[in-house]
Amino acid sequence: MHVSLLGLSYFAFQVSASPSLANSILARKYAPQFRFEKEEVFYPSTVEYFLAGPVKLYNENGTAPNVPDRLTNRNLGSIENNGAGMYLTTDIDANEDGFLRGQNPTLSRSTIYAFIAPKDNGVVDLYYWVFSPFNLGKNVTYMNVGWVGNHVGDWERITVRTVNGVATSVEYHAHSNTASTIPWAQVLKFSPWNPRRPPTANITNPFARPVGYIANGSHGIWQSAGAFNYQNVSGIQLYDITSDDGVYWDTQWSLTMINYPDTYSGTLNWLNYAGVWGNKGQTDCWWYSVYPSCKVVTGPIGPARDDVLGMAKRSIGSMLQQESMRLPAQTLATISDGISLYSIRLGPLATNKADEIKTVIVKQYCADSQDTPVSHTLGYSRMRPATRHYVFEVPGCEEGEYVAAYTIGFCTRNVEHMPSKGDNEPASCMFGIKRQLRAFSKASGDNSPQRVQAVDVEDLDNWDI
Repeated sequence: MHVSLLGLSYFAFQVSASPSLANSILARKYAPQFRFEKEEVFYPSTVEYFLAGPVKLYNENGTAPNVPDRLTNRNLGSIENNGAGMYLTTDIDANEDGFLRGQNPTLSRSTIYAFIAPKDNGVVDLYYWVFSPFNLGKNVTYMNVGWVGNHVGDWERITVRTVNGVATSVEYHAHSNTASTIPWAQVLKFSPWNPRRPPTANITNPFARPVGYIANGSHGIWQSAGAFNYQNVSGIQLYDITSDDGVYWDTQWSLTMINYPDTYSGTLNWLNYAGVWGNKGQTDCWWYSVYPSCKVVTGPIGPARDDVLGMAKRSIGSMLQQESMRLPAQTLATISDGISLYSIRLGPLATNKADEIKTVIVKQYCADSQDTPVSHTLGYSRMRPATRHYVFEVPGCEEGEYVAAYTIGFCTRNVEHMPSKGDNEPASCMFGIKRQLRAFSKASGDNSPQRVQAVDVEDLDNWDI
């Protein structure tokens, strides 16, 4: 038997025409307020507004075989091969002062696409997606580079994790990366009765909801007002700027609720589109060989993507050799003393193969002060029939190192007697995708993530084969 660990199996795959009433209420209960930076001019819009453009669909060669003359939310996902390899394209110069400016939510009705994802272990994840017709990049003064990173189409989100109907954390998303995941107790929240007051984490109002700060032009969503460095490559540093003094948007009654995963038709047919939401990017700027981002870059894919559906849909090995700690998902942890403790759930496929999988492993990655993984420690458990919940003790990292990430491995041999530290790794084991860890103190008032040698982790996602 060949075991391949694909990653996380997040969902019990039950689909329905729409979210349940209870989950719809939950989505409104935690719908965020978004605060735009004071200089913002490129606002969100509905998909329908964007497709009315003018927007055309082209392939790599700039042609459009078998594409309807008029693209709508009802036909975009019915293009041949669901539009894979196609680009939703417009003339940026001609439309930058027109429809690409979107719909200011204080002046017209826009929407938030709320993906409601019921999962095992009492988890319902709420993905609040913001779509904007245009992303304004950054003006780089270094070596007179000029504007970089403009693109048509922009999808950003925050995710509220709920467990048994109660929020436990919020993940903020910026530019294809998870900006940060923080515990609910430390999330800045606003009171619906005083929506323009400065948000606070210590609010006692039971109807308080999270605040997301949308960066000027580029729309990355951050947890507070300020300046955030999200890229530093070849001397080029890019910052997102957020503030409290722009447009405020309470999204509670602006939600388009979408059960996920599901099958989509009618006005949600556009979710089947597998192409790019924007023009094909330029590659002819003089700095492209050292910094591959010209004035116009390729737009993003849509919101029905792997990191929402779950890592079980990712290709095995796509992240296994990645040395950066900017990983596709973050798990919260609390600080431990000396020994890490991992509480892990297995999915049904792995649980049913207890006769073939002999050992389950937690592999904990330790990084140095430069965020480079330098070692790992291991914890083992013998696979037990019909058992989904396992608890592992894993040795902490060495002095000068911190716990940066972890993954789960399934082994076809009994390997519990392997050393728990060092470079040895069982050849009979297949490991999943690493998950970044963010450790917080249990003490009240201590609000920043910390780099520590050992952690306690309660992972409610299912790891499966």
